[in-house]
Amino acid sequence: SHTGALANEDRVVDAFLERHGIWRARDLRELVGATELYLKGWKPQGRRLVAISNSGAVCVMAADAATRAGMPIAQLAESTRAELAATLPSFATTTNPIDITAALMTNSGLFGAILPAIARDPAADAFLIGIPVAGAAYDVEAFARDTLAFAEATGKPVVSAITQDEVAAPFKARGLPVFQTEAEAVEALAQFTAHHERIRNAAPTAPVAKSPGGALRMLNEADSLGRLAAAGVPVVPHRLCRSADEAAAALAALGGPVVVKGCSRDVAHKSELGLVRLGIWNEADARAAFTAMEKILRDGGFAFDGVLVAAMAKGRRELMIGAHVDAVFGPVVVIGDGGKYVEALPDSQLLLPPFTAADVERALGRLRVAPLFAGVRGEAPMDVAAFARAAAAIGTLVSAPGSRIASLDLNPVLVGGAGEGCVALDAVVFEHEG
Repeated sequence: SHTGALANEDRVVDAFLERHGIWRARDLRELVGATELYLKGWKPQGRRLVAISNSGAVCVMAADAATRAGMPIAQLAESTRAELAATLPSFATTTNPIDITAALMTNSGLFGAILPAIARDPAADAFLIGIPVAGAAYDVEAFARDTLAFAEATGKPVVSAITQDEVAAPFKARGLPVFQTEAEAVEALAQFTAHHERIRNAAPTAPVAKSPGGALRMLNEADSLGRLAAAGVPVVPHRLCRSADEAAAALAALGGPVVVKGCSRDVAHKSELGLVRLGIWNEADARAAFTAMEKILRDGGFAFDGVLVAAMAKGRRELMIGAHVDAVFGPVVVIGDGGKYVEALPDSQLLLPPFTAADVERALGRLRVAPLFAGVRGEAPMDVAAFARAAAAIGTLVSAPGSRIASLDLNPVLVGGAGEGCVALDAVVFEHEG
């Protein structure tokens, strides 16, 4: 199944840790890099960053590092910028990142003068103070004192990027986290704030649903779609036909064009066998397609369960939903970009039930294709809410007490524009016999 290929063992561990608010460090550097921030007891409520420096270059590099780390640059309020403009020289930058400029050399009080205004701005969640170079003309003791007062006033994470040991010393003496470069400082802030976001979204521990065991059997597509529809998942209008006459009647009932597909409990992926024909408009083509599908299945030694005639749906994007039961962690649901390249170009996220539609929408936001959901180049937004509800229904289905489902694939799930819903066009369900 596509789900088996995408939900490998390591990714399931990641999903389990995320569900429980646990951050998985990729290496020893990441393990210890943000430790000091955790020890401060800060509880950040977001990831928006404000960077302040006496160097325009550091401001730019801090903004670049924030972009790479997924930390938005906070948009300061007009009132905050007005206060900054009244204090800083006219050639300073009052938008975020804030460049105090070399004017700090002649007025070491500029840090202390602007920090209270920034502390009052509600847009900021975390702060970076960057001092790349400071000599005898700078009052670094005042910088450190003012930064400590700022951190205490906001109660929000404040880190410093300071290269010179003698400049860093008074900051460290006051217990302020100091990093060598702005990139290291931003990486630590990004981990710390992202981890707290994960903690806020963590779900309570749930008992792991064990597999019932026993031999597996695959449901044919008609039975798979029926099982999903009963669970509240929108599925494409369709009819299972056992004769050419029934195929012709299904075309008349559904209206053209339709898709005609061979239906067999022995075939999971039909396209490779020539068991899918699109755009059938007339009765003669429907009958011919039925005859061809039956011949392919019977000649191949596959069970012939009939031919599925389904409406051709319209939509904006093909996504996928899958699920399987992991031996250790229980049910796992996969959501992601769909279509025939789902394994060749994987773009998916894993969720462990129980989860909500809101959890699904957050996971969708982490896909590479996520920017498309809001609409680009004049397109309307997509109905991700409908897709999220369908995925949540799958989570409920596979984790229900007594469920015998071992795995399932819904690919593609066609998502329409906002308010147009979504529909599963194809499905394969494996379940334990018994």
